Amino acid sequence: MEDPGYCPNIKSCKLVITPGFTGDEVQRNSYLQKYCWSGNKEWDNCKRWIVKNKLNFCPDFVLPDTTITPDEIIDKFDNENIN
Repeated sequence: MEDPGYCPNIKSCKLVITPGFTGDEVQRNSYLQKYCWSGNKEWDNCKRWIVKNKLNFCPDFVLPDTTITPDEIIDKFDNENIN
């Protein structure tokens, strides 16, 4: 299969489709260049992509370079939604 040159999640990821999602357009554009539009499948290292594949959705607080693990993200999401 040919590499499309962009993340398969590009049409539904809030980082891509929601202007102001990161609060910093320079940072957003940096993420788009590094993770979303990279032709070398860099999106495999994007935490939003990893979490979406694991949970079928990605919490808004997760950025591509988030350092916490998917399990920690799940715990944080669960704790925020219980309160």
